Amino acid sequence: MSDAPIVIVPYRSFGTPDTLFVKGRVLHDKPVATAEAERSAWSNLRDALRRIDSDEVPGARVGIHFDDQEWETVADSEGYFTHELPLAAPVAKTDAWHAVHLHLLEPALGQPQPFAEAQVLVPPPTARYGVISDIDDTILETHATSLLRSALVTLLENAATRTPFPGVAALYQALQAGANGNGRNPIFYVSSSPWNLYDFLVEFMEINGIPAGPIFLRDYGLSTITSALSHQVKLEPMRWVLDTYPDLSFVLMGDSGQRDPELYSQLLQAYPDRIKAIYIRDVSGDKRDATVDALADEAAVLGVPMIRAADSAVMAASAAELGLVTPAAIDAVRSASEEQPAP
Repeated sequence: MSDAPIVIVPYRSFGTPDTLFVKGRVLHDKPVATAEAERSAWSNLRDALRRIDSDEVPGARVGIHFDDQEWETVADSEGYFTHELPLAAPVAKTDAWHAVHLHLLEPALGQPQPFAEAQVLVPPPTARYGVISDIDDTILETHATSLLRSALVTLLENAATRTPFPGVAALYQALQAGANGNGRNPIFYVSSSPWNLYDFLVEFMEINGIPAGPIFLRDYGLSTITSALSHQVKLEPMRWVLDTYPDLSFVLMGDSGQRDPELYSQLLQAYPDRIKAIYIRDVSGDKRDATVDALADEAAVLGVPMIRAADSAVMAASAAELGLVTPAAIDAVRSASEEQPAP
């Protein structure tokens, strides 16, 4: 067993005014360095291997505290825990993010027990819609269709050297703000990448000004790899979000490289009155155009636009036309796209 300090790693989660969900993992700490553009590939590789070779604490008992209520939960065999918190009183409507305090109950240590603060998003009343977004090759170029290229950039680069697609931050900021500029619309990020990359993704988003939101990833292992190839793994959290907010419509953001268009078409069939628009970043050249366009035709029959575009400004123009963002967002996204070189 490792003698490294035990830490609680909280993951950004979500909830409603009456119920919060917390998720995290209990691990032996293997600290990684803060991302810097000047760091060597060898340093990046060392940190990547530390992320992959996680040392979980199975069966750890975690105490949870929010307002005047307390709960306990037990980590599974991989150190993960998820717990539903029914609240005695609704959370404040003026706040979007709520801090839930976590502390380790067992195993007992001969030192102060680890504690952490989980951030839980509750969409405020000003929200007019939500956004569910893929990560890989939608906001961050990962070469997900090429396992070798994807592995190389994951292992040899860091959050400061990876770049988002041009205009992504401005586009997502505009979607978060909404048509009136202060909607505070929630954004949920879904990926078939492993939870081991969570800290990297959070740091990448912070560095590049991409709005914070709950992140849904996968446990690491062979099943993760095969599930990632099918992309079906992402359906469960997307359905969970849609079912949690039955009165909220959603915009779906994905890419053409794998199966986002097919998955979003499934969601549209299951929730035909809940999807406002679907945006597909074109990263696959011509080889997927016919397939995506056929799915777009099916979506149009249900009155939902599915827009395939390589340019964030094109998506912004469509969103403005649909009344999802302010007209000024078009120029803001276009300017941001022109200032940033393509990844």
